[in-house]
Amino acid sequence: MDRNGARLFKLLTLGLAVGVVAVFAANAEAGLLGGVNCGSTAAVFAPWGDRSQYYFTSNGGFESGSTGWTLSGGARVVGGNEPFYLHSSQDKSSLLLPDGAVAASPWLCFGSNTPGIRFMATSPTGSGTVHVRVVARGLLGVLAILDGGTVQVGSSWAPTIDFGTTFSQLNSALLGANAIQVVISTRGDVQIDDLYIDPFTQY
Repeated sequence: MDRNGARLFKLLTLGLAVGVVAVFAANAEAGLLGGVNCGSTAAVFAPWGDRSQYYFTSNGGFESGSTGWTLSGGARVVGGNEPFYLHSSQDKSSLLLPDGAVAASPWLCFGSNTPGIRFMATSPTGSGTVHVRVVARGLLGVLAILDGGTVQVGSSWAPTIDFGTTFSQLNSALLGANAIQVVISTRGDVQIDDLYIDPFTQY
């Protein structure tokens, strides 16, 4: 390659790099400015003192079986809805996660670098734990896997904490991400239902 060709190659490479960075920045900026539309939202956790606006995730209530979810370790959709019917009074299903099972959600929309993550949970055996991770995906693939920690689950259906508050790395790790995946694993038997995301939480 002669000098002019090498110079042109460098310019093209630089232009491509700038373009990729610009797209990442645009995605992040769109979220921060509210340019991302994740669908209708509602304060579904208001009875528990949380007035944030959440959207119902794709098949978040398992009314379409396991469609969109990746399940392992014996995780399976079962009859019986959480008793508060956050999504719909017609819902009839939930997800049972036996000890050691894992469930990975579909790729989900978010609009800021600090999305809220909440769902309903109970332990059919009286006591269990739920561990949550978030996988962040960008244009070039997986950007980060974030650990949200573990919470105790009791014998009665109740909302989990907002796991978004536990991800101290979210602000930087989600820069350039265009979708997230919620990965839920358990110790002891746990039943979950109604996964919601607050796309624009600011902690």
